[in-house]
Amino acid sequence: MYMRICFFIGIVFFCSLRMMGQVEGIVIHPDHSVTFTFKASHARIVQIAGSMFAQRNRIKTPIGSFSKESKKKMKREGDFWTYTTAPLPSEFYTYRYFVDEDTIYLDRNNPNRVRDIDKEFNYFIIGGGIADNYATRNVRHGTLHHVWYPSELNGMKKRRMTIYLPAAYSSGKSSYPVLYLLHGSGGDEDSWTACGRAMQILDNLISQGLCRPMIVVMPNGNVTLAAAPGSDPAHPDVQPDANNVASMFGKFEKSFVKEIVGYVDAHYRTIKNKDGRAIAGLSLGGLHTLYISLNNPEVFDYIGLFSAQTTNALNNKRIQGMRGINDAWNDLKSILPFIGNRGLDKKISSLTEGANNGDLAIYEHMQEKMERLFADPPALYYIAVGKDDFTKKLNDDLRELLDANAYPYVYHETDGGHTWENWRKYLVDFLPKLFK
Repeated sequence: MYMRICFFIGIVFFCSLRMMGQVEGIVIHPDHSVTFTFKASHARIVQIAGSMFAQRNRIKTPIGSFSKESKKKMKREGDFWTYTTAPLPSEFYTYRYFVDEDTIYLDRNNPNRVRDIDKEFNYFIIGGGIADNYATRNVRHGTLHHVWYPSELNGMKKRRMTIYLPAAYSSGKSSYPVLYLLHGSGGDEDSWTACGRAMQILDNLISQGLCRPMIVVMPNGNVTLAAAPGSDPAHPDVQPDANNVASMFGKFEKSFVKEIVGYVDAHYRTIKNKDGRAIAGLSLGGLHTLYISLNNPEVFDYIGLFSAQTTNALNNKRIQGMRGINDAWNDLKSILPFIGNRGLDKKISSLTEGANNGDLAIYEHMQEKMERLFADPPALYYIAVGKDDFTKKLNDDLRELLDANAYPYVYHETDGGHTWENWRKYLVDFLPKLFK
């Protein structure tokens, strides 16, 4: 009822403005088609790009799936440009405008904005289905806290994470289970609450009794940045990079339980045992989740892999090879000490550092670690991936390993690819399965 009233008011308001003259903005029609209007009197061409359009020219590569942002030409009406979509299914949609091919504009009349890695978008929600979970509704709301915690990761003194506390947390003394929810490559501690709508999903599911009230910890898994863009006073201008290779070499996983779980247990009313903890992540966060759980089988009872990057290609043989390179280089430097001051030393040292200091041991002996994890099986081992996701083959290979050893897991396959549309759906499906 609440969403229908808001929808009706929005239609009336927009139509009244249209009667006074054309205006910028969007209108959602009763059939869930959407009309976009943008003012650009001197433009030669205006296009709209958005998640409601299928991406084009998708190219699959060994390191990921890439595609160009799909754009639709808008129709000129005087100083204004318009475009109306076909009826859209229930979803959270993002969009932006391109003027004269390459100048990007946001919708000045839509205050709803979201950042995904280094790009900003407007957004709107089509209700009446799955996206009802993503809307801010008239229910009790939890609170978000941005927390700096002490860290030795990459020589830093502190790092930032986002923590969701359920609505009842502030008014009671009960202890709560904790979900550690990890972002993908290029993301940060704000990703799951921005694009992922984690706070709205939790508020709505908890209010309906569909999932247990819980604390949700969303750390920054980018080892090169202490915080999201603009949130670190020491580095206010640093921008993220979608291909965050530095976070695939074991440092984050190695520090996770000691620094993050330890901090949360010390500062919040948590259930401090295995059956009170869950961990899940998307893409790179799935890689982190996989190996954090494998190396700490006594810590997490619920494990979720969303479109997980299940490998960084560092198997036992390759890690041993990197250790050999490091040993040979150190021997050479002892014979020819003058070469140790050159740029080559820095390059080789950066390549072999993880093997030398034990970070890469996180990825070794996967089979043995699986045996140890499933000797006392987790209450839930959950794998979700889209049919068109470039990580589908990686997840199929992981499932073959699980099946070959009769390790129990839950598999959830959807349409679509490596997208926030899927990851939000996986979170909605995953949360009710926790802490039973």
